[in-house]
Amino acid sequence: MTSSKKKNKTATSNTGGFSARLNAVTFDAAASGALALLTLLISATIFLGEGAGVQVRVSLPQDGKVGPFETIVFTFSEAFDPEIASDLISFEPVHEGYLEWVDTYTLRFVPIQPFERGVTYTLKIRKGEISANGREVKTEQTRQFTPREPRIAYLVSENNKSMIWSRDLNGGEPREITEETVKVISFDAAQNGEFIIFTSVNEKGGIDLWRVGREGGNAAKLLDCGFDRCTTPAIAPNNQFIAYSREAAGPTPDLPFGSPRIWVLNLENGSNAPVYENEQILGYNPSWSPDSNKLASFDGLSDFYTMIDFTSGEQFLFSSTTGGPVTWSPDSTKFLYTTFEQTENGARTRVKLADLSINETLTYIGEKDAYDYSYYSIAWSSRQDRAVLSLRTNDDQITQALWVFDPALLDGIIIAGDPQYSYNSPQWDPWGGALVFQQFKLGGQYKPEIGLWLAETYQTSVLGEGILPQWLP
Repeated sequence: MTSSKKKNKTATSNTGGFSARLNAVTFDAAASGALALLTLLISATIFLGEGAGVQVRVSLPQDGKVGPFETIVFTFSEAFDPEIASDLISFEPVHEGYLEWVDTYTLRFVPIQPFERGVTYTLKIRKGEISANGREVKTEQTRQFTPREPRIAYLVSENNKSMIWSRDLNGGEPREITEETVKVISFDAAQNGEFIIFTSVNEKGGIDLWRVGREGGNAAKLLDCGFDRCTTPAIAPNNQFIAYSREAAGPTPDLPFGSPRIWVLNLENGSNAPVYENEQILGYNPSWSPDSNKLASFDGLSDFYTMIDFTSGEQFLFSSTTGGPVTWSPDSTKFLYTTFEQTENGARTRVKLADLSINETLTYIGEKDAYDYSYYSIAWSSRQDRAVLSLRTNDDQITQALWVFDPALLDGIIIAGDPQYSYNSPQWDPWGGALVFQQFKLGGQYKPEIGLWLAETYQTSVLGEGILPQWLP
């Protein structure tokens, strides 16, 4: 009996060992098979990849409707040489812009001039090599797009509420951009029309910067300024930077805010700092040049416009006692501003031209005026030959009209001049063919309105009630 039990144990033990060896052999065979299959799949993928070539993804909307300054991004499936790969990209009709190398896999086309309204563009990525190693795009790709119709963004303030709305130019229903729970103080619209930066008071009594998309409904705080007041935001035309005026809170609530200084927030990396290290350089209401390389602002304590060229680091001062709007020439080499001067014929408002290319400033308009025209609001369009200026049309009139003129010839027409109304805050569309502005009727019960002037028809119309109109391309 005992011997029998031992044999049974041994038999059981031998059976278990054989089973383990069998499992090991089965596992090794399965692993080898899986490895072979994986190798086959990798080889097939490489083979198919070689056959398909390099893939390029293009950031165009499915409906083909783009903003006039749409940045088009090209993402390659493999690393490329930008000088070689850029030769594969073309537009029909040809459009002025440049290709920018973002990283090893990404290029982007940045338009210098807006895509033309009503024009259908064809983007083509042709077949060809992308680098010296011979990798190539083997499938030609063609996409079509056309600029969307612009909208107007504006502020509506009533019943202790202040919201941003937008509307089209064809009589469509206005669209609410911000909610009534967030009270808007001021705002600026991006040149690409994709977003708006606005300011709103926070719980601490400071003023924060907020961001909202063109369709609204997604407003979010962009910069928490705490007890400080961050105001007058200005978006750089390249949509990468926000310049704004910042007033530091006093050490205690009963002490006043500090003098305003200009800060710049980088939307790409989040950096945020004063423009000038010297704390004595103050500034308000910043204004970017069209190339986004220069920034002007007004120092109300010293009565100077301060301008900085970020490419060279140079700083310039321009005397002014009005602190009115600054406007840049389309090529960013000149800007216009106003000042108030005492002359032998009395006090006169004058328009000054600062020509940065020759480092010279001269009186541009108003040298021999018979009376003070009170020039103030001024805006140069994207066209070299078209600008607008607000002024009094006669010595007895207190309201301001709008004069559209050719800056080279100083010849133009009054496009809004009803003496019962005062017109200001003119803003050109991206193509320089339309103008929105604000109009107030003096006397009686009246709400401010938004006016529209079309260069094509020379017609002026009223879009509706609101203030601070801006284009939302």
